Amino acid sequence: MSKPILHDEDQDGGSPTLVFLHYFAGSLRSWTHVIGHLSQAYRCLRIDLPGFGRSSPLPAFSLDAVAQVIAQRITSLHLEAYILVGHSMGGKMALACAADPPPGLAGVVLVAPSPPSPEPMDENERTRLLTTHGDRVSAEQTLRTITRRPILAEDVGICLADNLMTSAEAWHWWLAQGSRETIIAAAERVACPVLVLGGSADPVIPPSVITTEVMPRLVDAFRVEIAGAGHLLPFEAPREVADCIQAFVSRRCCGMAVGEERS
Repeated sequence: MSKPILHDEDQDGGSPTLVFLHYFAGSLRSWTHVIGHLSQAYRCLRIDLPGFGRSSPLPAFSLDAVAQVIAQRITSLHLEAYILVGHSMGGKMALACAADPPPGLAGVVLVAPSPPSPEPMDENERTRLLTTHGDRVSAEQTLRTITRRPILAEDVGICLADNLMTSAEAWHWWLAQGSRETIIAAAERVACPVLVLGGSADPVIPPSVITTEVMPRLVDAFRVEIAGAGHLLPFEAPREVADCIQAFVSRRCCGMAVGEERS
């Protein structure tokens, strides 16, 4: 089987480079507003994860396999310093990559991350999703369910289009296997500073999951909760996400910023 094609978009800027990994059934387009606030200060690399957006599926999916693809792309750029930024599913993949990263990793930002333990997903919801791949009505239901702040009409269109573009292989792997994988030992090996962002009203990864399943697994982690936001933080609160990333990058070796809670 041929080598999978990885699609990404690389915007030149300052150092360090921010490497963005998107949520399940999303694409690199989910970061558009966030990098709009950051790309003048930092180089921004957005990746369509294998089987999502315009990237082809892997011959065989696993978190390790996806992490290797991410690491290979980072390695090819010979970056002096970079920050991994992962949202939801992309957060779990960022942790898998950060456990044994290419040289230059300076920090990790987890945005409403799927935890390193099995994601606590309602089994009825898992079944609904597994049986409705490519269904627009189901995609619309999901979007209504996981957001709490209103998002722009054009962003709704992007979310729905990305959902329907997801390959069947990636879709079924994440729901049936990937979200259930345990990478606690890998997460505990992440040596760099980690910022964890969450929405106070997130119904997918609620604050209680971040408290019990994310923060205790990380050696050097800080947490910021965004009031009134749901799960799609890059769409619901892009300015707040960007501001938190910028503060984290500039202060990652200088202690806590106001409003952060340390693990």
